[in-house]
Amino acid sequence: MPTAQKRQPKVARTLIVVPWLEGGGAQGALEGILGQLPVQDSTLLILFGGNRNHDPVKKLVHKTIELGLPRNPLGVLKAALQIRGYVRDSNRIYSLMRGSHLVLGLLPARAFAGRRLAASFHQLPSTDSVGIQGKVEDVLVKRGVRRAGLITAPSNRAVRELIGAGFGDSRTVKIEHNIIKSVANPPVPPRTGTLESVRLVFAGRISKQKGLDRLPELLKNVKVPVHIRCLGDGEEKRSVTDLHKNLNPIHTFEVLSHVDDVASHLDWSDAVIMPSRWELNPLVVWEARARGRATIGSRIEAFQDLEKNGPMWLFGDANEFEEIVSTLATRPDVRVMAFDEALESSQNLNTRSSIVDYLGS
Repeated sequence: MPTAQKRQPKVARTLIVVPWLEGGGAQGALEGILGQLPVQDSTLLILFGGNRNHDPVKKLVHKTIELGLPRNPLGVLKAALQIRGYVRDSNRIYSLMRGSHLVLGLLPARAFAGRRLAASFHQLPSTDSVGIQGKVEDVLVKRGVRRAGLITAPSNRAVRELIGAGFGDSRTVKIEHNIIKSVANPPVPPRTGTLESVRLVFAGRISKQKGLDRLPELLKNVKVPVHIRCLGDGEEKRSVTDLHKNLNPIHTFEVLSHVDDVASHLDWSDAVIMPSRWELNPLVVWEARARGRATIGSRIEAFQDLEKNGPMWLFGDANEFEEIVSTLATRPDVRVMAFDEALESSQNLNTRSSIVDYLGS
């Protein structure tokens, strides 16, 4: 009688590990990558709870597993225990951001033997490493990503920081600008003439980082009516929703939930508004450029970098903000110039992900 063969585990060719998904820029970047991976080969593993607006990602993979663990040290430990089986049954692994790198850093090196691992960073290491907790986490994050054959970040500044801080070396750490979704409709040209009201769009996760609470101060000297459309969800949404109470009545502050179709709102706008406290390389800036729109942003290092390769109007205080809005309203030639510069800069964006090539090779 023939001996029964031992059943081999079904291999998920690519395991995508993410800490959480909330419809922000990292999720948008992930969608660009997943759009180039074979659906039948990919499993999405979401470690922690509190996810929202992530249905578009789930449609791009064969299977989604949500562990729903708490976002605290105990949850990190439990995630490390539960993830081992999924890693064992995979031969290619992609870790999206710091939270998933942290969990992978708790696994023994042998768990990754014979497996390709790629990892991405979506915040500057210098921002994430602040304080005792950040420095303790860095030890595990480095342990996780040093096993990767490819580590990416969407800005040169982040690449330099990653190498300088020892997360990887120049052989493994590479720049990869986030891949944005393609839109079938052509960009809508800017409005002509003097504007009676300036239209600004914010799109992203509504958090303290984004600086939306600064808007009443920024708008206090602005004489031109401004209509701000805020797209997104997040922990600061309730307080942001009440911002209109502190604005001059000539201004309009409209709050919508997360939308998948950002392009139509960008086409409606005259520019994007980002009064952020810190950033790396926000996806919405590039989505706006692909639609011919400039970004009005705070004068932080990340935006000073982005100013070098596309239209970025920066402010340091309310007076500079007022000057930018006034120019936008009264100078149609500036709007046209920004439209042309934005489209030109977006033509140099990635169309093929190096992460996909690495995992598939």
